[in-house]
Amino acid sequence: MNRLFRLAADERIANRAEPNMMTHGTVRRLEEEAGVEEQPLVFPIRERNAVEYVDYMDRPMPLLSDRVKRLIELYMPELRWRPVILTDMKRERQEVYWMTSLPRLSCLSPDSEFHKDGGLKRLVLEGKRNYRPLFQVDGIRERVWIVNLALAESLLRRDVYGVHFIEIELDQKLGHEFDAE
Repeated sequence: MNRLFRLAADERIANRAEPNMMTHGTVRRLEEEAGVEEQPLVFPIRERNAVEYVDYMDRPMPLLSDRVKRLIELYMPELRWRPVILTDMKRERQEVYWMTSLPRLSCLSPDSEFHKDGGLKRLVLEGKRNYRPLFQVDGIRERVWIVNLALAESLLRRDVYGVHFIEIELDQKLGHEFDAE
């Protein structure tokens, strides 16, 4: 039986570093170029009294720390990465993060529920299917990154900081037996 988890930023960390000056259009364009363009991006971070550098950020776009990237590469060596340098001008500090374009899988169960405006209300994925270690759910408006149990456990063993795992509901209907994407 599969166990899948939504990768989410830990909202309890109020002072996490956050890239500044990014519009929705810029984020969308950068996400599309993530696996193609290899030039580093440099962004200042929002000024705060204290700044914490977490291992995963989901806003304004998903960014992974260097140590999380290295682990994911063991599971998915085919992923292409683009470095993102977050710069704290006040403290004269720079941290390297990574962005990637994940494979998108059409794996929504008909049991998923949506709000009237099209937003996701309840996420249910096809249960009778083998999944990649990390992927993005296709067919929904929101950006949802999913990790399998093996990758989630590997991340937890390395004491990742600022990452929260939310178990995903799986239906038990017959679906694809193996996802070869």
